[in-house]
Amino acid sequence: MSYKTILVHCNDKRRMKPLLAPTLTLASAFQAHVVGLSVVPPVSVVATGAVGGPPIIVDAHCELYRQDVPDMRRQFEEAMLGRPVTSEWRETDSGPFGVADIVVEHGRAADLIVAGQTDDDWPPGDWLDVADRVAIESGRPVLIVPNGWTSAQVGDRALVAWNGRREAARAVFDALPVLKQAKAVKVVSIAESADDEQQANVDICTTLVRHGVKTDKTNRIVASVGAGPALMVEVDAFAADLVVMGCYGHSRLRELVFGGATRHFLQKMRGPVLMSH
Repeated sequence: MSYKTILVHCNDKRRMKPLLAPTLTLASAFQAHVVGLSVVPPVSVVATGAVGGPPIIVDAHCELYRQDVPDMRRQFEEAMLGRPVTSEWRETDSGPFGVADIVVEHGRAADLIVAGQTDDDWPPGDWLDVADRVAIESGRPVLIVPNGWTSAQVGDRALVAWNGRREAARAVFDALPVLKQAKAVKVVSIAESADDEQQANVDICTTLVRHGVKTDKTNRIVASVGAGPALMVEVDAFAADLVVMGCYGHSRLRELVFGGATRHFLQKMRGPVLMSH
């Protein structure tokens, strides 16, 4: 298994460099085809408040975004120059749908989706905040890159968050191409109590070793402060440049409901996180 098609969602000209750097590291390692995708957000329809009055269509966000697209495309194409990869740039309107819907549609044909972390500086609405929904709805592994990330390196030191659930299993096996090339891999299991069964943790380490992954043990901790903060401590101690974890949550009436550890990492991540649902 390898990553041969990587789709990167480009939605903010200010953050193209931190987004593209790890993308190109992975694409170069696997000689992948890189698809840069820019999706113009939908127009906003605002009620006037007057009974029977026509709604007001606000196109300001769309126009601002369209003005930035040429700059994003330029940064994307310049980043691809001289790399051992092929690439293409796609631009499309979201139409009546949300931006995340379009990213999901394109991303399902990719081996890996790369997206930026949600930023509090962004305007309200779902036109920029898509990584969370894509992780839940695409059926593909999603590499979420934090906005403060400044390194091109990703996956040299990988930490796997393991709890034996379906989402964690998907994430681990979706991440195998990276894990097999990593210099060091640490498997961390967060137990709810000291009596929790350890065999599943041993089994996943044994399986990874059979795949040639450089890990031979799991670190099992009993979290007293919550799984998210406990994992973050382990990430810092290991100096991980990649976290592999399941994305726990569901989408209900377009509202995302996340588990505690997932929510914590989406908000507090300091390095790239590969998630699968």
